[in-house]
Amino acid sequence: MLKYDQSELSARQGLIGKLAEAARSITLPLFKKDMAVVNKAEGRNYDPVTEADIEAERVMRELILSAFPYDSIEGEELSDIHGSNEWLWTLDPIDGTRGFVAGIPVWSTLIAVSFKNNPVLGLIDVAAQDKQFFGSPNYSWLIHEGREKKLSSRNCGGDLTKAILGCTEPLAMLNESELRVYNNIRKIVRFSRLGLDAYAYGQIALGRMDVVIEALLKPCDVRALVPVIEGAGGKLTNWEGGSAVNGGRIIAVGDPFLLPKIIDALKAGL
Repeated sequence: MLKYDQSELSARQGLIGKLAEAARSITLPLFKKDMAVVNKAEGRNYDPVTEADIEAERVMRELILSAFPYDSIEGEELSDIHGSNEWLWTLDPIDGTRGFVAGIPVWSTLIAVSFKNNPVLGLIDVAAQDKQFFGSPNYSWLIHEGREKKLSSRNCGGDLTKAILGCTEPLAMLNESELRVYNNIRKIVRFSRLGLDAYAYGQIALGRMDVVIEALLKPCDVRALVPVIEGAGGKLTNWEGGSAVNGGRIIAVGDPFLLPKIIDALKAGL
């Protein structure tokens, strides 16, 4: 069981909104115009990073170090900072950089706070839609247009045929065998939607979608999602049902009774 001072958690929760506001001040103006884009990958692969990614992460790090100088920080673009306590911030200034570059408003800023390697606070800030999906140990909420709404995932009665499935890009994320089992599940569910990045996880917490199955994720892609999904009543694990905090192949469900059925289907096909 995690043991931390509630005031310590509350203080960090109070900073998350300020980090998101600082990131928005950089990302939103650049989203609305042409920007410099650098490909981090080699050869024919494409892994873009923009000036917005780097600058937003730099500014968020400065705010964290000013408020909590002994906390650790890891991020998408800059080197890790190793603190001297059990608190860790995980930052992804623009999750969905391809969508950002293409002018599609589903990209988000992901901010997570972990204690002893367990995510306890998370934010999916979909800045272009002014939607913030927050998660804490026992409660998730959405702030949109200045109004707060409690998040609660949807109960499918454990029935996959009633579920809406998401995956950002199956052809890029999944190898041949993974794609085969994903397609087996896709044929069972009600329907699927692609290209949503972290926004799909917010929709699970909101009760509008039910399952996301993805792979090749990094810790900065995942840690903020865990408190949001689980605070709304869902579950987020790896494909074996274990912890997903270090990324890799992950499953998110709004109805926890869907999880064993999905894991069994994945195991059977791999």
